[in-house]
Amino acid sequence: SDLQKQEERGELLQPLIFVLLVLCSVLLYFRVSLMDPGFVKPEEEVKEGGEKGQGVVIPQIPGDIKLRRCGYCLVKQPMRARHCQLCQHCVRRYDHHCPWLENCVGERNHPLFIVYLSVQLVVLLWGGHVAW
Repeated sequence: SDLQKQEERGELLQPLIFVLLVLCSVLLYFRVSLMDPGFVKPEEEVKEGGEKGQGVVIPQIPGDIKLRRCGYCLVKQPMRARHCQLCQHCVRRYDHHCPWLENCVGERNHPLFIVYLSVQLVVLLWGGHVAW
């Protein structure tokens, strides 16, 4: 039948790859948009977490380096941290607030964000090639 002929010619591979790319794109979207981008925790939470043994590991900072305080949420900001006006949190290694993800891109989700953008680029280029 026609389906067997299409399978022999390899024409069924393209729809399968398309479905896998779309599925991968959707999963990456939810993963990046729902994960913690590296919010800076208030001092009280870090101390409580450290006592329980589940806290965030904070590198020891020499005494001559002063940490700045955020003017909005008043937490001590490590270097390269910035306060996001939309999320109302300080984010470590803040890159930007992505309006499509409705989440900040920071220390923890930056690599997955790059993978997500790469998958989107592949889908866009492939769609452009097919439509051309």
